[in-house]
Amino acid sequence: MLIEQTLFGTIDKVQTAIDRLKAFEPKDRPYWLAFSGGKDSCVILELAKMAGVRFEAHYNCTSVDPPELVRFIKREHPEVSFDIPHDRNGRTVTMWTLLKNNSMPPTQVYRYCCRALKESSGKGTVTITGVRWAESINRKLNQGPVVITGTGAERVPEVQAANFTSTARGGWC
Repeated sequence: MLIEQTLFGTIDKVQTAIDRLKAFEPKDRPYWLAFSGGKDSCVILELAKMAGVRFEAHYNCTSVDPPELVRFIKREHPEVSFDIPHDRNGRTVTMWTLLKNNSMPPTQVYRYCCRALKESSGKGTVTITGVRWAESINRKLNQGPVVITGTGAERVPEVQAANFTSTARGGWC
């Protein structure tokens, strides 16, 4: 149980997360749960299980993750499937091919690696990620607990019916 005391009363954050997972559950297919093996991913995986929603957990092999992390995922979360990124032509994409094609390492501003290795998976699905607002002021100010983009946008009337309000950049809280 994770309880927060506010000026407006007590909030059970675990129950709030479970309620949101249930409210946004896709009717036609399971959630795509983006799993990195980090603590945020482990928490969101457990919350999805507690909520009883349908989901498929996916780990994108980046080719540069520590072997200890890969072993941890295989040992502790065998339900997670390992996905290898491919380009439009079906060729395997690795950090090494990205470095060669971009002629420079990724930077905080030029983040081509995440886009190619992680962010494109789950396209066309309702995707769950574990992201803490505390990691970035940008995340806290511009994203709600739920972000609806692309194919999820048609569910907006359902979201409004569930008493959520929108943020400036597509988030819902």
